[in-house]
Amino acid sequence: MSIDPFLNVFSGERALHDFYDPDKGPLIPLVELPERLNPYKNDGVQIFAKLMSHVPATNVKSLPALNMILRGQEKGKITDDTHTLVEYSSGSTVISMGMLANIYGIQNTKAYLSNKTSPTKLDLLRFFGLDLTLFAGHGQPEPLDPNGGIFTATQDGQQEGYYNPDQYSNPENYDSHMRWTGPQIFKQLPSISVFAASIGTSGTMTGTGLYLKSVKPSITRVGVCTSPGERVPGPRMFSLLAPVEFPWREAVDCIEEIGPFDSYEKSLHLCRNGLLVGPSSGLALLGLFKFLDKKKAAGELDSLRNPDGNIPCAFICCDQPFQYISEYFDKLGPSYFLPIRNSELIGVDPYNYNVDWEITPTTAHEMLTVALTPGASASALAVLDLRDAPDFAAAHIPGALNLPLGIRTAANPYKHPPTMVEQFKLLDARLGAADTEFGNDSTTLQGKIVLTLSYKGHVGRLAMSVLRNRGLIAHCVMGGVDAWEADGLWAQSCAVGLEINVRAALAGLHRN
Repeated sequence: MSIDPFLNVFSGERALHDFYDPDKGPLIPLVELPERLNPYKNDGVQIFAKLMSHVPATNVKSLPALNMILRGQEKGKITDDTHTLVEYSSGSTVISMGMLANIYGIQNTKAYLSNKTSPTKLDLLRFFGLDLTLFAGHGQPEPLDPNGGIFTATQDGQQEGYYNPDQYSNPENYDSHMRWTGPQIFKQLPSISVFAASIGTSGTMTGTGLYLKSVKPSITRVGVCTSPGERVPGPRMFSLLAPVEFPWREAVDCIEEIGPFDSYEKSLHLCRNGLLVGPSSGLALLGLFKFLDKKKAAGELDSLRNPDGNIPCAFICCDQPFQYISEYFDKLGPSYFLPIRNSELIGVDPYNYNVDWEITPTTAHEMLTVALTPGASASALAVLDLRDAPDFAAAHIPGALNLPLGIRTAANPYKHPPTMVEQFKLLDARLGAADTEFGNDSTTLQGKIVLTLSYKGHVGRLAMSVLRNRGLIAHCVMGGVDAWEADGLWAQSCAVGLEINVRAALAGLHRN
């Protein structure tokens, strides 16, 4: 059963079915842009974002995917014997289809797509469990091209147990927006004067545009395409709409074209102002702006005005920005993003830390003392002293190993990135598997509990992290020798260490 959808709670065996059903949940948000995002506010223009990015699958294509599955079941094209959906899609449609297929008991979803799809997008599709097949040639092939993935998906979908929903020619694609998107927008904004959406398969524009025109004949519908020869994920160039079978021509009153740079820039601006939407949303909004610019320049804005003096507009936000993050950096360049300070630390000091691995000088002294108890193995404890050779020679825990790094006058590596880079690289090499003194081929540290010791504890802490990454049990002495001396235990610990060292040596002679 489903609990009151206005509480946004769904329960029972069909909870996921109900969660994805637009008829059983709250309306998809329609949010007005504030004045800083709406340059036409003083002209009486209201602009609302229809956030299809906030449906359960976070993209507008989940509605056609759902409708095609539901209608496929109703018409007997999807039966209990259907085990595989196959669709030509490189993104939102087939991702939504894969999730919905699992909800509706269809075991597999195959995605046919262009070999020009980015590695990031391929990984995203695989993340959702999709079976991928790549096709060379045009990234947006015509449905009747026998070399293209759309044609192949249609052919393969005729196999026993397979079904090809075919978003490119299936009227249930745009019918989903006549069924849900259009009615929702009209219910939320009955005074709407202008509607804008990007055009890809044309499903959103066709279904929403046809519905809104049927209930509000005075509405103006703006279809937005990418500029000739350019690409924004989802929308098409106008020249590629010719073979599209949907009645999109009846659903638009004008076409505007927008380039990728501007689309990504506007999307980024919307995201930074609280609307998490992808590049096609920026394209749709800019197409609406372009249309309003032309009307304003021609002195025709009043033709769009309602009796109350306002011009309410809505545009479709198809998805979220996260799958396109790398493209924002590629398209817009570094000037749009703040630099990373201390970037030299990228790839440096990558290993884990744990406060439980950091011990006080008192605990270190106790560990040395415990090693003297009858039956304890002195050889199971090792001290790795990272101080400079002269200081080590002047005073150290007897039996300690010295790995001098020249750090007496060095800065705290955790406060000075260049020092961290230098010290990490040195420690990672000296404590690495290939090092003949401290590496895997040496018995110097293997099988021992290692106490790492430096002047103030910083480098000892770094060495502990490196050793832990190697699989050794290592503890750093907090505050290093300076803290150990301040606690008044340093001289005692050196004496304890001497006893341990002698005992270990005698044990070695006895074994020999």
